[in-house]
Amino acid sequence: MSILETVGALIVSLLLIAAAAFGKSNVATTEQNLVLLRMQTQQLFFGTNYDNLDNDVAMSAGIVPKAFLKGDSMKNAWGGDVTLANDADNGQFSITLDNVPQDACMQLARFQPDSWESISVNGTVVDPTDVGAIAGACTAASSLI
Repeated sequence: MSILETVGALIVSLLLIAAAAFGKSNVATTEQNLVLLRMQTQQLFFGTNYDNLDNDVAMSAGIVPKAFLKGDSMKNAWGGDVTLANDADNGQFSITLDNVPQDACMQLARFQPDSWESISVNGTVVDPTDVGAIAGACTAASSLI
């Protein structure tokens, strides 16, 4: 192997390591922002049933983490929509993340399972302790959680 080939292999390896680290960083940032958004929403609507909750109300109230704000919309680390909605049937609210990569989907679906009423991936409700079910649901290159 020549010096150029060795240097090329090292550069490719470093790029792969950096990409993997960046992907983990996106997941960690998303997890932190989900917790913040959930808590801020619960505080804002304390004592109510989440009527009128949507992205516009959340942005006007200033409860959306800065990392989720992209201009006048809410986006996640992968460029997908973040959507807040009232779940009138259950007296709860939902936070939906769109365009989540498969590996991030696996991690996010298992994140703080006791903090969520339910977790669904691509329309399928999953048990956050059932890694096999989550893997089966997180099959798309970009998932909806």
